[in-house]
Amino acid sequence: MYMLPLKPQQRTLGRMLRIALGVFLLGLFGYALLPGVVFSQYPLGRVNAELVTLRAPIDGQISFGDIRVGDRIQRGQMLATLRDPPGRDVRLANLEAQHDGLNERIAGLRQQIAELEPFVQRLGKDSQVFRMAVINNLSAQIGEAEARVRQAEANVRLLDAQLKRVAPLAAKNYASGAELDRRRAEADVAHAELAAQRQTMARLRQERAAAEQGVYLSDSYNNAPYSQQRRDEVELQRLTLQTRLAELVAEQGQLQRQVEAERRRREQMGEAAIHAPVDGLLWRQLESNESTIGISAPLLQVADCARIFFEVPRDRRNDETLSLGDRVTVEFEQNGQMTQHPARLVGLRSDQDADRREFALAGGTGNDQLRWIFAVDFTGTAETCPIGRTGRLRHGDSLIDRIARR
Repeated sequence: MYMLPLKPQQRTLGRMLRIALGVFLLGLFGYALLPGVVFSQYPLGRVNAELVTLRAPIDGQISFGDIRVGDRIQRGQMLATLRDPPGRDVRLANLEAQHDGLNERIAGLRQQIAELEPFVQRLGKDSQVFRMAVINNLSAQIGEAEARVRQAEANVRLLDAQLKRVAPLAAKNYASGAELDRRRAEADVAHAELAAQRQTMARLRQERAAAEQGVYLSDSYNNAPYSQQRRDEVELQRLTLQTRLAELVAEQGQLQRQVEAERRRREQMGEAAIHAPVDGLLWRQLESNESTIGISAPLLQVADCARIFFEVPRDRRNDETLSLGDRVTVEFEQNGQMTQHPARLVGLRSDQDADRREFALAGGTGNDQLRWIFAVDFTGTAETCPIGRTGRLRHGDSLIDRIARR
């Protein structure tokens, strides 16, 4: 088939379209592989700072001064005052009242113990008198028993002698058999009487020995007299009171130490001032004015202007073009004009760093996003602590920028 030749204008237009398509494909390829070299990459970022949390050195009632959140503060400036709450006097008064009440109870117990002492002594004296009377009585009975034993022994010897004289006579029929039997029975009765008297004497000696130890074995009374039993009851009551007294004395010592500690605390820690540890901005007030707080409770947060930085969300496309120590430029818009500040890449941080440090501005996203951290030089500007301001990061010139300048 025959084709008509193209006109010169058509050939020029086609050549230009092919050139434009080639340039577009080259640009697309460059953006995919080297975006920071071919095209300009100006990521947005913001100025952030580390926070210093001020805590209460003592527990008390907080009173903030005239300073307000967002005001500039200087190192050493007084920000708040902590004073003991009014209820602190009530605590000391309660401790002292408990101490006084304990003293009264201890005095009452000591008086009861002192009143029991004469009673115990009197009962002890009565018991001693009774014991001596029992011992003396048993000693007399033992003496009588010994006499009866000696009498029985003599009777036994007499009857034994008579029995020995009658027995030969009865054998020769000079004495009757009835006489011999009577003499033998009398001798047996005498031996039995002697054994009984000896048993009685032994029993009386055992009772006396027990009585000397305070135990009475007679059937006519208990093992201890009434005075001894009553004395034991009173002695047990006195021991119970003394045990309770020892417990109260120990409690008194502990309560006395609490009172002294509270008095020392009142004298030494009645008031504390909270001063700014750094130059910066008062960022947050964590407690309301005139509220009562405990020791170590967080009170204020100060943004440290000496630790401000410019943070930019990490873009993996810039990882190959950024490294620690690189010099960059940060641009801010001020009064309709762009101002540039030199900066230097100093590190990376993530949202998990908040577990160890606190920042004025939170991450704002649920993901643990990494951020480039740049130290910015704000000298020579009106703002030295522009926390929260947004800006753009400039890192080098792209190919397109150099072509545009030419």
